[in-house]
Amino acid sequence: MINNLVEKKQFHLNMFKMNCSSGFTKMNSLNIFNKFIVKRASSSNKPNVSVYNWKTKTKVFLKNSRMLTWYICGPTVYDSMHIGHACCYVKFDIVRRILENYFQRTVVQVMNITDIDDKIITKAKRLNKDPFQVAREYEMEFVQDMHLLNIKQPDILARVTEFIPEIKHFIQNLIEKDLAYSSVDGSIYFDTTKYNKYGKFVKVPDIVSNSIKKSSLDFALWKAAKPGEPFWDSCWGPGRPGWHIECSAIASYYFGSNVDLHSGGIDLLFPHHENEEAQCCAYHDVDNWVENWIYTGHLHLGDNVKMSKSLKNTVSVKEVLKTYTANEFRVLCLLSNYKNDVEFNEQSMEMARKTLNKFESFLFNCSSHLKNKQNVQAPKTSLLHTLTETESEVLNNLADNFDTSKALQSLICLMNAYNKYFTKDQRFDCSSLEVMLASNIVSKTLDNLGVDLVKTNVLDNSCNIGLVIDLIVDFRTNLRQLALNSGSSLNKQDVLKLCDLLRNDMSSVNIKIQDSNKYSVWTYSEAIPKELQELTES
Repeated sequence: MINNLVEKKQFHLNMFKMNCSSGFTKMNSLNIFNKFIVKRASSSNKPNVSVYNWKTKTKVFLKNSRMLTWYICGPTVYDSMHIGHACCYVKFDIVRRILENYFQRTVVQVMNITDIDDKIITKAKRLNKDPFQVAREYEMEFVQDMHLLNIKQPDILARVTEFIPEIKHFIQNLIEKDLAYSSVDGSIYFDTTKYNKYGKFVKVPDIVSNSIKKSSLDFALWKAAKPGEPFWDSCWGPGRPGWHIECSAIASYYFGSNVDLHSGGIDLLFPHHENEEAQCCAYHDVDNWVENWIYTGHLHLGDNVKMSKSLKNTVSVKEVLKTYTANEFRVLCLLSNYKNDVEFNEQSMEMARKTLNKFESFLFNCSSHLKNKQNVQAPKTSLLHTLTETESEVLNNLADNFDTSKALQSLICLMNAYNKYFTKDQRFDCSSLEVMLASNIVSKTLDNLGVDLVKTNVLDNSCNIGLVIDLIVDFRTNLRQLALNSGSSLNKQDVLKLCDLLRNDMSSVNIKIQDSNKYSVWTYSEAIPKELQELTES
């Protein structure tokens, strides 16, 4: 019996010494491993995280604080979420995971749900439904789509209609400061001519004459009620919130006069975020309301054509997931920096699929190597050096404006270095320690970035399913070996045929068995088998 921690450590140390190959002395093997541990520990200091701030047009360092407040502009729930929206939310989910998993920041994220809007009212009239019913239905669908894409839900989902008192208070404050006025139609507008800091994000367009507003740049804070539309009473008359005021009121309610991160698609930069910044700085009497404005690029369908509901070229999340997996779509987003545009077409998705397959194959080969017994080798200095360099590169790339593209490339270089040692017997010609460390770096990085490994190489073992499959595959392996070693060719072929039938049957439920001369290994894929896909579509 091993009674205490010291004895356990000494036991494992002795076992490691015994298992070192004859090509290295025991002491030299331990020295190599110790150097790796020391170097790994010395590189544990986290670099500062830089982010591209669109207001300053420069990279800036995030504040050195354990907690970050983040407001993210949510959907107007009048239709299904398309993959242009999905790309934006997946990218911000990746950024959030990087901050939480690599830099130990506690991110408090709030997202609004615009559940009252002209588009919702128009859709409700067309469907002959109540606008609030339409909004709730699409809100539920939005949350479901976020789950399907493995996007972490914000800490708070805030419906606009639940913040009417806060919005009215916000507007009243601006009126009292003489920064808002009532128009002839009873609506309330923000007066950009009296706010001399308007235009922080872009050079504002020229002012043109307007019959209702003082300036064409002025924007609605409160829209006067129209016949047959939802409204709330106020001291200025019945109406409903304008678009920009909702985000300002909700974010201010939770975060006050300063927000660390505020994000959205690049098309929200002007006028939406310009207007938010103006009215919030005026409300809070500050020069800057948000520390860092971050944006994702557009999703294009090829030929630089933006996906947009107004262009009627949208593809819904559920439509895409009929052809591609959520992991493949996420890898597409990972292959470029979050602020860059993304091309969505067969070629780009095939590249994402191949990249994901490359990771899956490597993890599969690592798993096969570690499952099968073999002679233990001493660690190779060159591979251990590659491991430490890869860890450092991944961390530094993610700290540099969340550059996931370069981080993935570092992992691919690591896998290429290991694949040089991969043999036809599905093993690596190196130590199990090195294989285990490489597998850990790759799998942990993918998991930290939101790639759902449960749907790639690992099954849910809550019911010991993995153990059952192991037993089946082991039985099949023994049966194959018996047949291969049999002197009767007839018996051999019959048994091998049965093994092939079992392999094919397992494939129909996404369990792939791969044979070598002596071993068989298995993996699980989330891809829908062709036979089942044809049945579901028929």
